[in-house]
Amino acid sequence: LTGERREQMIKLAKGKLEDARTTVRQAREECWKEIQDQEKEGLLSEDDKFRLKEEMQKKIDAMNAELEKIFEKKEEEMQS
Repeated sequence: LTGERREQMIKLAKGKLEDARTTVRQAREECWKEIQDQEKEGLLSEDDKFRLKEEMQKKIDAMNAELEKIFEKKEEEMQS
């Protein structure tokens, strides 16, 4: 691959990474809304709501870290 083509591929990969992050963010928002709705309906206590929020955030952070790791690996492959 030429240097210019590599740069284009890396730019494309960055765009895909951002798309994936956006999807994860949207999923988090949907999940959080569902948790809040369940609390309002009396299905969850306030403690449960915040416990679930913490668990959800840990999973989101792990997913974002995994996405970043995958991107870095691909970027390294494209540069070599």
